[in-house]
Amino acid sequence: MPCSPWRRLRPKRRPALHGARLLQLMGEVLREGPQELLAPMFVALDEGGRRLPHGLLVQALELGRQSAALRHWLTPVLGERGRWLAALNPQWSYASGVQETADPEQIWQEGSIDQRVALLHGERTADPAKARARLEASLKELSAKERAPMVMVLETGLSLDDEPLLEKLLGDRSKEVRENAARLLSRLPQSAHSQRITGWLQAMLSRDARGEWQIEPPEEGCKDWERDGIALQPPPYIKGVRAWWLQQMVELAPLDFWTGTLAMAPEQLWEWSRRSDWKTALRQGWLAALRDQHDVRWIALLQTLERDARAESLLPALLDRLGQEQREAHWLAQLQQARGTLIDRINAIESGMPPVGEFSQALSERLMEELDKALGGKQATGSWHSWQADQALLACARRLHAGVLPRFALLWRKPAASAAADAEPDAATASGIALTPEQQARLERARLRPWDDERVLAQLNRCVDLRMALHAALGA
Repeated sequence: MPCSPWRRLRPKRRPALHGARLLQLMGEVLREGPQELLAPMFVALDEGGRRLPHGLLVQALELGRQSAALRHWLTPVLGERGRWLAALNPQWSYASGVQETADPEQIWQEGSIDQRVALLHGERTADPAKARARLEASLKELSAKERAPMVMVLETGLSLDDEPLLEKLLGDRSKEVRENAARLLSRLPQSAHSQRITGWLQAMLSRDARGEWQIEPPEEGCKDWERDGIALQPPPYIKGVRAWWLQQMVELAPLDFWTGTLAMAPEQLWEWSRRSDWKTALRQGWLAALRDQHDVRWIALLQTLERDARAESLLPALLDRLGQEQREAHWLAQLQQARGTLIDRINAIESGMPPVGEFSQALSERLMEELDKALGGKQATGSWHSWQADQALLACARRLHAGVLPRFALLWRKPAASAAADAEPDAATASGIALTPEQQARLERARLRPWDDERVLAQLNRCVDLRMALHAALGA
């Protein structure tokens, strides 16, 4: 009896990491967090060619059930037993199915949605036309739930060669598929779809007597809009149908249309919109367009939009488009800015980081110098007894280069002599000067550090110890 493709194509087994302390730390992170350390831990294992130890598989699979975003990093390090376990529990089906090295046709026929999407993504990277042909040939057999994420895979290697298929998908029976096709076409300025959208917007633009640009949406909608992704009827929570039409068109228009037609940089466009009756529609549309178009020219503007959660969420993808040196220069500039506290600057850098990634050694050492100045003395420089301060220090624990971590840990793991020196009374107390209750309270707050909170201290230690242990084990 011939062997099955499953057995014939069984991949080489990955070894697991060993060491009681390392396994203990990995288990603690799985059980207690911080959650932000999970993806970096899985990536470190994957890049080192290792898998999760068997004793941690159940916890890891359960976390993957709870977080779809985590699965991308988790599934490569589950190993053969992890996939076997996943097949026994319907709630873990995201991780079961064919092996990663199985024949592509077997994956396409038998794999989960995630596995087939991964297959398409790999084929788009190597041969965009082959992946497009595979998807187009299978459209009638796929459910709407399957078609929607598979269509978005076309963003890898997207070109005008994909336009005929995407135009066809504008008439798909699934609303999500239609929206995804329109989003991708908006990234092709020369596509017929983009030309139609910008044509409608061009008709809304005019100059006033002073030569300044004005925009005015039409009084009535057009049925032709609907096929191109413009809903004529707004959802119940939207007030103002004309603003709704405009916002959708701005979202689907190539951003180059605005910078080219109005001859304005992003900062100038933002200021121009402030003087318009349609400010909110324009701004919401531009931010939505950036979700797909990743125009790095908008980075500087986004960084000025403080406390704008949507703008902050866009930064990682935009910064990811920059080269490593450009990103480093950008982060160093943020660190050196006089605006805001060190805590604010660290959190601003963190908000622009992808889920996985660490600072370079040069940036880490520069940041460590700032942390030493702020926290290495008897009293902290600035207020470090806040939730924002906790997040900044935990971000450092996750992001600092591994070579800087021992120095970072010394901030709270000081030698006995240094700790005793810090415990000495301040000059006012030593001289017998009586402090008012308010002064005493300020003095006590000045002495507080994030690690004075037991929960934060536990997370700091866990982050640092696990990262150093992984670095030692995988670098050996």
